[in-house]
Amino acid sequence: MKTFDLCLADDFRVKLTAYIQEPSDDLSNVKRKPAVLIFPGGGYEFLSDREAEPVALQYAAEGFQAFVLRYSIREHLAGFAPLKDASNAIGMIREHADEWHVEPDHIAVCGFSAGGHLACAVGLYGTNRPNAVILCYPAIDIGRKEDLMEWERMHPDSAINRLFVPEEKLDKLSLHKHVGPDAPPAFIWHTFEDSLVHISHTVKLVYAYTEQNVPFEYHVFQTGSHGLSLAKPITADGNKGLADRRAAEWFDMSVEWLRIQFGQVPLDH
Repeated sequence: MKTFDLCLADDFRVKLTAYIQEPSDDLSNVKRKPAVLIFPGGGYEFLSDREAEPVALQYAAEGFQAFVLRYSIREHLAGFAPLKDASNAIGMIREHADEWHVEPDHIAVCGFSAGGHLACAVGLYGTNRPNAVILCYPAIDIGRKEDLMEWERMHPDSAINRLFVPEEKLDKLSLHKHVGPDAPPAFIWHTFEDSLVHISHTVKLVYAYTEQNVPFEYHVFQTGSHGLSLAKPITADGNKGLADRRAAEWFDMSVEWLRIQFGQVPLDH
């Protein structure tokens, strides 16, 4: 595997990390691979390492070219800069599809929490859009002024309080309002016990997908706190609350779902 970083901003604060598996004569049936671009979460305040490389390596092990985007956060949010970062990253992967052995029309994005909000946004109205989205306990409806005021009361130092789009455009952050018939297929999962991002966020999104008759798969696990990542001990940072055996099933489910969208690995003989 070849790994490398690409700078997407002058000061290297926006970075695309690639995990590229090169063709092999022993793997002649998969010269090109579908890709998964991962957006870690962190409330647009930081970027969680637990939701970055460990997830990329899991998808790589399942035969995907994997990428992690470290997008704009904190004081760099103006104009919803992360959306531009995400769109640029997708465009770069397509531009280098031959060099990186990627199927350019088989690119999925996978986002966690705020990264899930970003993944959904770039899927719905990015300049370069993915072919599928995987949304892990995503924040979906953060554009209501009332919600932002409540968030500011509870988290007075949070980066999201910088209102990274003008107030008259806050509706653009309520993503369920922007689902159209051309929205990408979505795999969505959440937990009933998530106390940070209420399950109503994904319920609204699923209802919007249903209204537009766009394909999706939706899983709600009863147990598990916010920020599960792979929901396995290896990504739990020693916290029992971040490992949940049943919620950990989401990853294998997402791989099978991606095979439905992009096709199975070919077996010619």
